[in-house]
Amino acid sequence: MSARTARGKRRSGSGCLETAALVVFALLLGAFAASTWIRHSGGSEDPAGLPTAPDSLGGPPVGRARIRVEVRNGSGVPGAAARVTEYLREAGFDVVDFGNAAVFDQPQTVVIDRVGAPGQAREVAAALRGVSIESRVDTTLFLDVTVLLGRDAPSLLAGAEAGSGGRWRRLLDRLRELWP
Repeated sequence: MSARTARGKRRSGSGCLETAALVVFALLLGAFAASTWIRHSGGSEDPAGLPTAPDSLGGPPVGRARIRVEVRNGSGVPGAAARVTEYLREAGFDVVDFGNAAVFDQPQTVVIDRVGAPGQAREVAAALRGVSIESRVDTTLFLDVTVLLGRDAPSLLAGAEAGSGGRWRRLLDRLRELWP
């Protein structure tokens, strides 16, 4: 076998490998493009799959990952802050702290704007199905929004758990159905 024939065989083998690599790259690029298109074309659902409340005051949507949130449990329901924290994180918010409030007699859940940016508080309130919003600016806190859970937390949590799970959890559940 001549050196030229040996080189030709190596090239044909590496050509198949290069073609396969290009096909895989094209598939990955197509999947990325499709997922980006699906994510941005719907617009009427939040990441947890729940319809968002229309923003009556208008304005562009706020990037959820940039909203720093703390959750405080004033409801007296054990674990409520942790469960709402998980829900908000799955919905794309940056929950930086959670725990108990100073007192446990908060009548209603409220979203508190801490930086004078009502758009951020509205985004969190919409994810929690339209709870009320207050503005108590406190620049000493290194966060944007406080969620103070009230006695209505059990109904809020029941609604959140019914629609929670996020896209990844639903995808994993579908995969488990396919491959037992």
